[in-house]
Amino acid sequence: MSPRTGRPPKANPRKINLNLRLTEQEAQDIQECADKLKLSRTDTIMKGIQLVKSELKK
Repeated sequence: MSPRTGRPPKANPRKINLNLRLTEQEAQDIQECADKLKLSRTDTIMKGIQLVKSELKK
């Protein structure tokens, strides 16, 4: 039997898609933040969500 090939499965995969409608300025703002943080746009948005959650807990 041959060994399994491919990437190992992630512990917490992102399986849910979310489509957003943004203005051109909103998209540019997200991209600018992502570039400065050296993160992907997804990771930048996730970081923003975490900041909002921490503010709500206060």
